[in-house]
Amino acid sequence: MVGGNCTEVTEFILKGFTDHPDIQVLLFMVFLVIYIITLLGNLGMIMIDPRLHTPMYYFLGNLAFVDLCYATVIAPKMLVDLLAERKSASYPVTMTLRDLHS
Repeated sequence: MVGGNCTEVTEFILKGFTDHPDIQVLLFMVFLVIYIITLLGNLGMIMIDPRLHTPMYYFLGNLAFVDLCYATVIAPKMLVDLLAERKSASYPVTMTLRDLHS
């Protein structure tokens, strides 16, 4: 079809939890604390005593590493968007995050 719709998607506008700045700061602090606890918990599981390297601890260490990577990809973007004026995500970033969920 010649002359059809040739619109190219370059970014997505994200809807936030709220438009109230006071609540956005509160949500930022809550999610920041949760993110820090997640990082510390996963790093603690990875750094566990080397004498405990039985198959169960090996599996839990790998699971903690994957969770650490996943949290480090998703949470900082969410934290930035909670305080940003313009809340958007580029198309390549969105497709990358979509592939992580697949």
